[in-house]
Amino acid sequence: MRANTFNTGIASEYLILSKLYRLELEAYISQGNKKSIDIRVIKENGETLSIDVKAVRGYSSLVVNNVESKKNHFLVFVIYNNKFEDLDSHPDIFIVPSKKICEPLVSTFKTEKRVMKGKLAEYKDKWNLLTDLSNEMEFNETAKQKIIADFNAVLQLRKLNYNREQIYEHLSISEDELTDLEIKYNKITGN
Repeated sequence: MRANTFNTGIASEYLILSKLYRLELEAYISQGNKKSIDIRVIKENGETLSIDVKAVRGYSSLVVNNVESKKNHFLVFVIYNNKFEDLDSHPDIFIVPSKKICEPLVSTFKTEKRVMKGKLAEYKDKWNLLTDLSNEMEFNETAKQKIIADFNAVLQLRKLNYNREQIYEHLSISEDELTDLEIKYNKITGN
């Protein structure tokens, strides 16, 4: 059977989503082929995280050309060590803050930036990077009111038949910021 990178990616995203739920984290998978974030997480304190899942059926290196260094953004590398079809085998999983995706972890080969598995050892199974409460922020009433007010603006634009792109432009926010706002609003309102 020919290796299918789409299947490898989807299988890996759902594997990581499953593990996040087992860690009792509230997590949501992003849909679509042209997404910048694979999984969003909301921690108990309201802090949001974003995760890009990078997977390889082999064992040597993973391409990281499009990785941006952002606060609360992580890369989860899933390496199947040539045992993707073996359901009794478990892949190696590495959790790396996006800010660490630079030298010495990254090597450049021709025009591609790559991370070699051998350089990731200290990040193997570092689930605590996602679960530790680095920010003990709770939504105080003022923060709740701002989130509700901001999202009410989104709701008003939707009533005017604005699509997502028009909302981004009108409110001068990015797609990721709108998604974070929706998640926080739903957490506050219980929707």
